[in-house]
Amino acid sequence: MRSSTGPVPYLRNYLSKAFVILFALPVLGTWLAGSLVCAIIAPIAGLLRTFGVSAIGMRLTTNYSVPEFLSLPYGLVVGLLLAWSFYHTRRLLRKCVAFIKE
Repeated sequence: MRSSTGPVPYLRNYLSKAFVILFALPVLGTWLAGSLVCAIIAPIAGLLRTFGVSAIGMRLTTNYSVPEFLSLPYGLVVGLLLAWSFYHTRRLLRKCVAFIKE
């Protein structure tokens, strides 16, 4: 077996960091911001729809809408899922930034 000397490990390191900078950071950053905003909006929308604001639509499919009395639990569940997504995306984004800094 040959040892990993020469320019190949350095090139692989730079290419992987370039991939993270060009593709992963923008996607993860956008997902992070969007999931945070939606995690805040979803329970508020569920609360408003529960108390009669008809302008807020919550659809599961094109033919089925969530009943009004279930809007608050539905909004809370969606908000919790988005908060979970925010938390794990933030952890992954921090790992990517730490990888770039090394």
